[in-house]
Amino acid sequence: MADTDNLTGGIKQALVIIPPLTGGTNPNTAQILEVTGQGEVTVPTTLTEVQLGIQVEGKTATEVQKEVAQRSTAVVDVLQNLGAQELQTTSIQLNPVYKYQDGTQTLTGFRGINTLQFELPTDRSGAAIDTAIQAGANLIQNINFTASDEALQQARLQVLSEAVKDAQAQAEAVFSTLQLTPGKIIDIDINSAGNPTPSPLVFEAGTRAAFAADTTTPIIGSPQTIEASVSLDIDYSPNSAGTLASAIDSLTGGIKQALAIVAPLTGGTNPNTAQILEVTGQGEVTVPTTLTEVQLGIQVQGETATEVQEEVAQRSTAVVDVLQNLGAQELQTTSIQLNPVYKYEDGNQTLTGFEGLNTLQFELPTDRAGAAIDTAIQAGANLIQNISFTASDEALQQARLQVLSEAVKDAQAQAQAVFSTLQLTPGKIIDIDINSGGNPSPSPLVFNLAADRGFAAGATTPIIGGTQTIEASVSLDIGYSPAPAGTLG
Repeated sequence: MADTDNLTGGIKQALVIIPPLTGGTNPNTAQILEVTGQGEVTVPTTLTEVQLGIQVEGKTATEVQKEVAQRSTAVVDVLQNLGAQELQTTSIQLNPVYKYQDGTQTLTGFRGINTLQFELPTDRSGAAIDTAIQAGANLIQNINFTASDEALQQARLQVLSEAVKDAQAQAEAVFSTLQLTPGKIIDIDINSAGNPTPSPLVFEAGTRAAFAADTTTPIIGSPQTIEASVSLDIDYSPNSAGTLASAIDSLTGGIKQALAIVAPLTGGTNPNTAQILEVTGQGEVTVPTTLTEVQLGIQVQGETATEVQEEVAQRSTAVVDVLQNLGAQELQTTSIQLNPVYKYEDGNQTLTGFEGLNTLQFELPTDRAGAAIDTAIQAGANLIQNISFTASDEALQQARLQVLSEAVKDAQAQAQAVFSTLQLTPGKIIDIDINSGGNPSPSPLVFNLAADRGFAAGATTPIIGGTQTIEASVSLDIGYSPAPAGTLG
């Protein structure tokens, strides 16, 4: 070190006007890692917003409007008696209905629709829907859930903390693989969205005590998801163990600046031009899935809205009961629909009845999902709409850090191959750029016939989980100089 320190006096001062060979050797040039962490927090919802419709058809506009008004008044009365908040009429429609035959348009009557919207605590909204339909409503148009303002604000602060922790974990994975010592946090950038829009209808696993008899539509609010990202710029320096070429890490300060005087034979003759290799490494890790997410449906048709809604409620309750008894998690009603059914004949549109559809979603360990599906169908479900697989949150987070390390190693291997072939000496890592995606979406259903024996007799649907793939890339900017042995050859 004494010989090196001698270069810090007049010699180094004389060389100060000569920029270094590589951008990473300039003491005024920060070596920075840019990393972005993601955070996600779910908040339980407590309020339900419902949109119901009253649809009437008749021969005259007066007749239709009169019946719409009477039924709307009855629905409003029962909702007010139930303590509905934010009760409002969101639309009123009255339109002619035509028949088209032999190129002729003939007026056959009128159709009126009133749409009402209200808000109630979620544990009371199912009974309110059923009572409103008994009073005259015959359309379910939309249902949403929301948390309180206080809960959403607290979640927005919590999710920022989670995003920072994620950024720190990613940075540690990269620094550890590259044997770099992290320094100060130079810059922080927060990207947090405002409160989310109300979430669609969801039924979570819970007690049935909140509901009355079996004819009450079971509804429990879904959580709302708050997301945020935080970007950190962290400076760093090599550890004593070195970077890509620990043997030349001691060539810092005046010695390396002195080398800038010598014009190399490989194109870097301009002392003001940094010699940098840009290389991007790719990483990929597969994670076994352990959980299965299933969407089932209960579809019913009948002559009246009340009849249809009662049967949908009864069968939905039965399906929810068996799924809860099986330990289903994240049990949700993802949609409730009640719509008129028409017949089109000879240019005429005739109301023939109503169709109701409830969609349930739940999650179970994959080895128990097949039996759960079969049991739910026996209880009243009659649609299988979607099946997908996912790994646990812990497994996915561990894979995200592992894939960053794999990407760094790939970049290092590529850089070493290039430097070795060109007989160049690698220097400091000047810049690091991480491109890591979030957790992948659940993978679709895959059947593995070879594993069929793992299931009981043919009465149980065989379901085998797949894998999820986590990908990331890391880009490195690495300074270099000619090797003492020569240049390009």
